[in-house]
Amino acid sequence: MVNAARIFSTLGNSNSLVPLAIKDFSATGGMTAGSFVTGKEEGQDRFIDETGTEAIWLFGIPGFKWLFDKTVFKWMNFDSKFDARNLKDKDVFEKIQKYAPDDKVKKGIEKIAANQKLFKNTATAKFIVSTVMTIGSYIGLTKFKQNYTEQKIRKNLIAEYEASKKQEENKTGSNVAFKGLGNVVETFAFSPVKNMWILDGAITGERLKDSRSPQELIGYGIKEGFTLCFMYYAGDKIQQALENYAKSKHNKTIGLDARVLEEGNLKKAFDDGSIQKAIDEFKAANTSKADLYEFLHKNPDNMIVKTAKESGIIKLYKKTDKIDTRKYIDLEEIEGVNKKVEELYSQYKNAVEKGETSEKFFAGVTKLKRRSILTGLGTCMFALGVVTPGLMLLKRFTSDGDEEFQTKKIIREQLIKEGKIK
Repeated sequence: MVNAARIFSTLGNSNSLVPLAIKDFSATGGMTAGSFVTGKEEGQDRFIDETGTEAIWLFGIPGFKWLFDKTVFKWMNFDSKFDARNLKDKDVFEKIQKYAPDDKVKKGIEKIAANQKLFKNTATAKFIVSTVMTIGSYIGLTKFKQNYTEQKIRKNLIAEYEASKKQEENKTGSNVAFKGLGNVVETFAFSPVKNMWILDGAITGERLKDSRSPQELIGYGIKEGFTLCFMYYAGDKIQQALENYAKSKHNKTIGLDARVLEEGNLKKAFDDGSIQKAIDEFKAANTSKADLYEFLHKNPDNMIVKTAKESGIIKLYKKTDKIDTRKYIDLEEIEGVNKKVEELYSQYKNAVEKGETSEKFFAGVTKLKRRSILTGLGTCMFALGVVTPGLMLLKRFTSDGDEEFQTKKIIREQLIKEGKIK
């Protein structure tokens, strides 16, 4: 069931594609609307570019990865759901095999254990192939869009000339896009958001390289600079600043997942004091990575473990309470959960001692958490959907000779040389 806590949890998750998609929708809407201001042909050109790029951007890599899973991984009889990062630590991997949730998963892990190098190479190949094919899809879109726009402009200009035999109308702007492919760090292959970094880097590079005019180059420079900043960097920094503000101004730690703060289990553990035992147990078990990993399996009722599960850091197997050992667990992130819980509990005790009720304390934490998520996301959406196209339009309308769509101007000059219009 979808509830408010889950919605805010998703919006505040830096590893989720949903916030990126929302930001991109706002950017697409703003850029398309801004381009129609300068002319119908440029607006249509931008619409094809933005919506086509968005579809490839959101579904390209996941789609090609899915195809790779259904073909190559299936043919090799490897479990495509097993995260190759689980092979990094030998001791942890032994625990992963030991705590496999059922025989089917265990057999799959055993095959991977016997062919570790081949599995890691296959997983890496999946990332590279899906990324390259997605970039190739974007190149195809770019070439299609350029050809479509230029042919349409030629047809329109000839029709206008033949109909009026007078002057051609001036219009403005247009775009074509792509992004550069750099060195791939291994960890990028396993993060959907970091996959997007690479794809956006490739799209940015290609857009700048294949710009059809200085006008388009400058426009893309503004757009891509703001996109990379507010899509990946600024949101987390704004969120972090708001979390720091909540801690310093209101003495409330809001770094935990929204579901944890709103769904009541943590509040109950705070109220009855059982949270302290959970914290102490977690600290005692945290002597090595393998010991900590085993603790997660042996202590499903520990509140820190439950909190990590509610936060989505620990993935469960199907509809059971068993941990899906195929999925990678970032043990440092779980240590961070414990630290935040301990910090929040200290603040809670201090507030209760001063006469604040438990309900009021958690209501305040929830309010600050929601506000930080909405502020961070809203700021990025405003920057991408309003400020960016606004700056591009301002530059166009305040520069001499830059108002007209340069691609249309170039094609008009070509048609005049060809003697098809005057």
